[in-house]
This record gives sequence, structure tokens and C-alpha cells, in this order.
Amino acid sequence: MTVITLSRELGSNGTTIAREVAATLGYRFVDKSTFERILQQYGLVKFEDVYDSAPGFWARFDKANLQIISMLNKTILGIARLGDVVILGRGGYAALRDYADVLHVRIQAPFPIRVQRVMADEGVGDVEEAQRIVSGNDKARAMFVKGFYDADFYTTSQFHLVLDTGVIPIERATAWIAEAARSLTERTPADVLTTQSVDVDPILAGAIAAVLEEQ
Repeated sequence: MTVITLSRELGSNGTTIAREVAATLGYRFVDKSTFERILQQYGLVKFEDVYDSAPGFWARFDKANLQIISMLNKTILGIARLGDVVILGRGGYAALRDYADVLHVRIQAPFPIRVQRVMADEGVGDVEEAQRIVSGNDKARAMFVKGFYDADFYTTSQFHLVLDTGVIPIERATAWIAEAARSLTERTPADVLTTQSVDVDPILAGAIAAVLEEQ
């Protein structure tokens, strides 16, 4: 069984590719709404406030934020333990960086292309406004993984595949990721750390299973 984490820049078509990869491989697809439903069962409804804002130094040590991030980490690990899953965003590549059966993918595109896509997809008529949206989203993602995982959002060595959708079409990117996942499954040795070794709290495991069954 294999886990795929897919990190993407706004306007890179990463969400579409993640869904297509999951459909191609017959994997579960986990995104923001999946995490929200699981976390809400534990009363952690402020996660999006933490993720969408860039945390300052002191915010990283706020007890409520640390509780949310701790629960998010446990949830990511619990989902990964199931195997055959595509995890979109939420710092999954950082949370699962030590596991050999996880394929880490980054989807990106040049800034001007992403701005044009945001204008088209979200109906933003002003170029400068679209630029602010894309820049702000980049900053929030970078600060989130730096503040809570001590990871650099822009370091490509964290990923097995880095694909530029400015030149690579969605269909080709999907095929390459699916092939890489199949190859990883075949080549993962038996004596390395994998997500199958994760110990998941039974209550959390039940919540994860219930939410995934609803999808």
C-alpha cells in the first residue's frame, strides 16, 4: 500500500491532479473538508484560522494552536496508516517525511500563469488583485509549514516529483504520479519505516473510518 502527499501552489491545477490520481489508482482522496470533518468531531473548529493565516513567533506556541496541530498530525498519520490514499495539502509531506512508503509530490507553475488561472477560475477581474491573492496564499502555506513543521515550503528536495503545470498537462502529470506510486509500492523494502507501523488511537481511527466512508 502507498500513500501520496500532494503539495501544490494556488493556480497550479494541483487539486484537479490530486483528484485524478486518486481516481486513476482507486485510492481514497483526502482534502481540507475531510480533515475539517474529522477535527470537528473533537471540537477543533479553528484549524482553518491557523492554516490560512501566517503564524508569528508567539502564535506557534499558543496552546490552542499546538493542540490543533497535534491533532492534525495524528489524523494525518491515522489516514496514512490505512494506505492507498492521496492526501492533498495540510503539510502532509512534512508530517510523513520519515516514512518510506509515502510518495511526496509538488505541483507548481510560474507565477504569471497561476495569476491568470486564478482570474479565470475565481472570476477575479483585476490582475493586481489576483496577484495579491496568489502571493498571500503562497505566504500562508510557507508560514504554516515553517511555523508548525519547521519545513521550507520551497525546498524541492523534500519531494520525489516536482511537476510544472506551466508545461506539463494535467493528464500527463496524473499518469506520471500514478506510475511513480505503483513503482514505489513494488520497490519499498521490508526493513524500513512505513506507515503500517503507525499506532492509531482506536477512537480516532473510528472517526477517520466514519468520515471516509461518507465520501
